Amino acid sequence: MKPTIDPDELPLLSRVYAHANHYFDSRGRHCHRIPDTFTAEQRQRLTDAGLVPNSFIDWPHDEAVARFRDAAAAADLRRAADAFVASMVCSDTSWQAVLPALALGRAMPVHDEQAMGGGSCKICFYRADPIDRTQLVYFRHLGGSPWGDNHPTEGALALTQARADDPQDWPQPKPRDIWVFHRMLDLLRNLPPNTRYSKACVALKQTGWLRAHHASRYEVLLQALALIGILHVPGHPGLMSGFTSAISRDQRPSVRVEVSGPLAWWTAAGGIDDALVEALFGHLPVPETEPPAPAPVSRKPRRAAAPAVRFKTIPGPPASGSVYAVRLREDLWSAVYCHEVQTDERGVVRGRVEYLDLLSPTPPTAEQIASIGYRDRASGRWQAWCRALDKSVVVKRIAVDVPAPPHFEPMCDRLTFESGESLRGLAGWHFDF
Repeated sequence: MKPTIDPDELPLLSRVYAHANHYFDSRGRHCHRIPDTFTAEQRQRLTDAGLVPNSFIDWPHDEAVARFRDAAAAADLRRAADAFVASMVCSDTSWQAVLPALALGRAMPVHDEQAMGGGSCKICFYRADPIDRTQLVYFRHLGGSPWGDNHPTEGALALTQARADDPQDWPQPKPRDIWVFHRMLDLLRNLPPNTRYSKACVALKQTGWLRAHHASRYEVLLQALALIGILHVPGHPGLMSGFTSAISRDQRPSVRVEVSGPLAWWTAAGGIDDALVEALFGHLPVPETEPPAPAPVSRKPRRAAAPAVRFKTIPGPPASGSVYAVRLREDLWSAVYCHEVQTDERGVVRGRVEYLDLLSPTPPTAEQIASIGYRDRASGRWQAWCRALDKSVVVKRIAVDVPAPPHFEPMCDRLTFESGESLRGLAGWHFDF
């Protein structure tokens, strides 16, 4: 499997790994469906690229640790540092994962599995859960890799997949990458001393310097910098200084802190470990002036995007007797019937809705729902007061003035309050799909 994703493959993976496609198989593995709307050519493209979804790795603890340590020992530290900087702007974001994985793998000792809360090993965070290596490649492309609490299997895969490319071909940072990297370090050095990671993320995001410009990308970068040890955290050293166990890194200053250590404990008062920056990156000449940003990449037509769906919809505010199509996935639809509409004291308009007994690979039509009854949950009848029926992108009205189908059970005693968007997820309580 190659370490990066070609532009034509990315929209395919984004369709597969959409939340609506996830499910757990009979072995409890977290899987993702390939939509039925994929063409044979699109499926083959993923196969040829070695990006087959649900390609699970299930190494036992000792094998995962051994593979991780061996892969880290075989990796070149300078090339990994170069790839880390190159991932800032000019190379694929996934290359950010290599240096922190190398640091963690080289520091990790041989050890017996020791369970802590949640089923993870207290030394290395190993969990006996199969890992989809294609999903890992996809996630690393989107945002790098935090390497704050990750599994040794994930580290081994990050390093071995990177070595699918000859290390001589690993990316070299361009002047723009080096300039951005050092400007970010300068920004962190000059933050008010009590600044924590969340505020530092905001400050970094406002620069817009990184290749993938979204909030989690900046948090992931800070996690990597802290784990390596570039962010200096007194009492919580980075892995280039020595190994710290998973249970130690899992400690947080409070329950409100979401990231693991060392970043969980960092404040700007700790500053930057300049000696480590020099040791890892001192061979890279820092530009004296700002190099130009790379030209925007010309976007090809998204040939792999989901097929456009056009069907007749009826605009207007919610009304009793309306039927709304609900898009569950790109290749599956259902529908709900609206019994009545009420406006509360705050002016919020809600319709009392109930699922119809319909699953369709294409958008349902008014003719299709003419003689369909309701679909209850296994526990009995269900209805909800639903807002934003006329604003949700996954809910569209397809019929009006439809007589309510009969039901042999009385109306529910208790109704939940939902939104149009939530109807997609709630369908799983009614249908097996």
